[in-house]
Amino acid sequence: GEGKEEPPKKREQPGKKTEKQRRKEKEEKEKRQRRVGARVAALQRQGLFRLRSLRRLLRQRQERERERRRLREQTRMRKQWEPRRLGRARYEDAGPEVQLSEELPESLRTLRPEGHVLRDRFKSLQRRNMIEPRERAKFKRRYRVKYVEKRAFREVT
Repeated sequence: GEGKEEPPKKREQPGKKTEKQRRKEKEEKEKRQRRVGARVAALQRQGLFRLRSLRRLLRQRQERERERRRLREQTRMRKQWEPRRLGRARYEDAGPEVQLSEELPESLRTLRPEGHVLRDRFKSLQRRNMIEPRERAKFKRRYRVKYVEKRAFREVT
């Protein structure tokens, strides 16, 4: 079987194309190009719509971020003037002490000052974060001491 070698096969050369075949190929090529062009145009249109929606989304996100930044700045400015929390209790402003119009005397010379000097000073120190705000100390309940006689003591007497 090794002595026999097959002669190389000749490739068949396609014959000359007719006008009809050439026209068909040309039409197929044009149809393919039109399909590709339509697909590219659709993708471009879709990209344009996506670009518009992305731009709108980006604008909304920037607006939200701007609003959050503004609110954060507002709270920071407001907290700057509030007393900080030093201890467990929060500082509570006592409010201005005023007298009602019925309580006011006829003459302002006889007007007695409202408030307490030490209490006002204490509140001022708390407001300026120099001492911590405190709650008033609650009184602990003291139980009455009971005297109990022991049996051994009773026997001796």
